[in-house]
Amino acid sequence: MTSRRKRKRSAQAHGLTEAELDLCELLGEVLEALRWNQILGYSNQYLLHERLEVDPDTRNRVMRAAAAAVEQNGRLQDWGRRLLDIQQALRAMHERMQGGEATSRRNGLPEDGREAADDG
Repeated sequence: MTSRRKRKRSAQAHGLTEAELDLCELLGEVLEALRWNQILGYSNQYLLHERLEVDPDTRNRVMRAAAAAVEQNGRLQDWGRRLLDIQQALRAMHERMQGGEATSRRNGLPEDGREAADDG
């Protein structure tokens, strides 16, 4: 596990926040797993249907068993937890940004914090 400081530097090097970097990494993992799952699914479907001539009832039973195994896969739960953590971090960041804008407005400054130029 990398240190928080290294993660922050890595994110900044990519022009991202830590939460955005986490989200990008999580999405990459999910897409790679989805790709492999599609490959495995299509190859199994082909083998069951074309080569082994498995009857539809047996094929459906196998699919239900496979679906149950997927539900037990801890990686999916881990992804869900990571996604919730990222969402919370993004929400907190958004609230901090909104708080900064509200403070600027209360002080009579534009949202970017600069004083308005006198057009008169």
